[in-house]
This record gives sequence, structure tokens and C-alpha cells, in this order.
Amino acid sequence: MAEREGFEPSEEETPFNGLANRRTRPLCDLSSAAADDSMGLGPDDLAVPGSTIAPSHLRSVPRMPATRLPIIGYPLAPSALEGVLRTALAETGSPIQIEQREARPHQLADALKAVRADDDFVGALIASPHKEKAPPLSDWLSDDARMSGAVNVLARTDGRLRGYNSDLDGVRAGLTSVLPRVKGRWPRNAVVLGAGGGARAVVAVLIGAGFQHVVVFNRHLHRAEGLVGHFARAARHMELRARPWHDAIIEAELARAEVVINASGIGVEEGESPIPEELIPQDRFVLDLVLNRSSTPLMEAAKARGGTVANGQGAFLASTAATLKLLAGAAPEADVLRAALATELGVPEEGLAVVGD
Repeated sequence: MAEREGFEPSEEETPFNGLANRRTRPLCDLSSAAADDSMGLGPDDLAVPGSTIAPSHLRSVPRMPATRLPIIGYPLAPSALEGVLRTALAETGSPIQIEQREARPHQLADALKAVRADDDFVGALIASPHKEKAPPLSDWLSDDARMSGAVNVLARTDGRLRGYNSDLDGVRAGLTSVLPRVKGRWPRNAVVLGAGGGARAVVAVLIGAGFQHVVVFNRHLHRAEGLVGHFARAARHMELRARPWHDAIIEAELARAEVVINASGIGVEEGESPIPEELIPQDRFVLDLVLNRSSTPLMEAAKARGGTVANGQGAFLASTAATLKLLAGAAPEADVLRAALATELGVPEEGLAVVGD
């Protein structure tokens, strides 16, 4: 099967200080204040007790735009996402500045309370291990966040935090890059490796795409069972199961599933594959959500057997673009994001694979 080309978080706000423009009354204003305007007096000078018109210095004035965007997680270290977002925000001329805020699980509620209370914050980026704990602390959830039970982006509006999960945008883009162009020809059986936030996004997308048989493997079976349990209601029309991570069981499920998605984190290091090469059947669609490598052992094994493969870089770029649109209102051109990612990974841009080469 041929491989397709193309794809995959200050200073206190200072309001404007200045007198309101006094010449904002209608031209036909015949009030006493208007008559005295020729003497250099305005309505504020003639204000009397009980008046419903506030003096200009008490009227609302435009606020400076929110500029603070914290990444909230624990522990935190510099990441490709942070670097790419900084570059993209600068490219679009956005005043938003990213900052790190480490918060342990028991501190998450207080961290979000601070974001909610301060107009300087545009929102927050939610990192591990808080994505699954953020939904009940949000004031509103998008369909994707509600479906997945996880939030990675909080947008602040009028003191309310709106929760989103742009990881699903990334997974959709990744699947679209590797599966047939006509969705009617998409397979309906999949194996998902992993049970963390990435796997949760994957399962949510597969359910929404109409897959009928999805098996989740994790080295700790109880985590896979917990993930499957979350989707029990949404998946009642299909078969969604958690299975033990055992080669014989994986081999049996791979014989049935045309799609394999690795969200386990295994494969980040060179030379590692989540499953033995000999277990991979012919002509499989493989999405390996690994960011820092153009190709992985899992991808190479699938390609050698006629499979179509993609790494996680395209999914990352799509998710990042969606995040920027939610928080800054716009994202730069795809080439800008791609160049920024190449810089963060320390590879030439032309060597940055979007679909596994």
C-alpha cells in the first residue's frame, strides 16, 4: 500500500488614563448641558445628585488586552509546544506571553481560581497530570472536552473558564492523513496502544468517526479499563474493550484491526517499538504519535509490510493551530508552525516528516 505524502503560556494591567471625549452628544441634543457646552462646560461639570449619568472619570474605559498565558502542570520542563507557541504568537503580533506555573494535583483548583479572578489572564494551557482533572473545574466544556473527559486549553471570558481539548483536532488530522481520502472507505476496527491523555483523545475520535470495534491495550490493565469505562455511554453502539498487554492477545487483535494507533509513549527513544515487528500484519494503517522522530521502528515495520504510516508531527501541528485560534483568535501559516517545530526538534525543516517517510 502506498504511503501518502503531505500532512500530520507580568505586569499588572494599566487602563487608559484620559478624560472622556466630551463631544459625544448627539447634534440635536437640546439639554441644558448642551447649551452650556459653548462656555466650555460639559455634562460632568453640571452633574447633580441623583443623576443617572456617571462622571467621565468613573465611566468604564477600555482595558488593556489580556496577556498572560500560564502552562499549568507538574512537573514542568521546556517543551516543543511551548517553543512553537512562543514563535507563533510573536509571528502574529500577539501580546500574549507564556509562563510556567507548576501546580500539584491538590493545587490545581487554586491555580485555576487565580486565572479566573484576574483579567490579565487570557486563559491557561493544561498539562500533565491535570487534563482529566480540569473538566469539573471549568465553567463550560466543548463537545470534544466533554466527550473525552479531558481539557488541555482553557479560554477565559468575562471571568469564566471555557474548556477545550485541541488534542482531538490533532488526532483527527493524523487519522485523515493516513486513512483513505474517502471516509466511506475508512476501516471500522482499531487497536489503541496506551491509556493516557493521548489515548483518551484517540478513542474519542474513533467513536465519533464511526469505528465499530476498538481494543485498548496498556501495560497496566486497570488504566485501560478506566479509560474504557469513561466511554461506556458514548460507546454503547459499538464494541470497546480493554485487554491485557500480552503478545498473543495483541497479535489476535491486530489480525482483525486494520488501524493501529500508538499513544503509549513507547517509541520516543530510538530503537524501541511498542510491539514486536513480527506481529504486524500486512497493509495496516499506522499512526504513531511520536513527535521527536520522523520515523519509528513501528512505522518502519508497517511500511515493510505494505502499510501506510504517519508520525505524530502533523497531529501536533494541527492541535497547536487549534490552540492558537482558541486563545489568540488566529494562527500563523502552516509553514511558520512547521519551521518552528523543526527548530525546537533541532532538525532541518526539510527533514521534518509530517507523514512518515
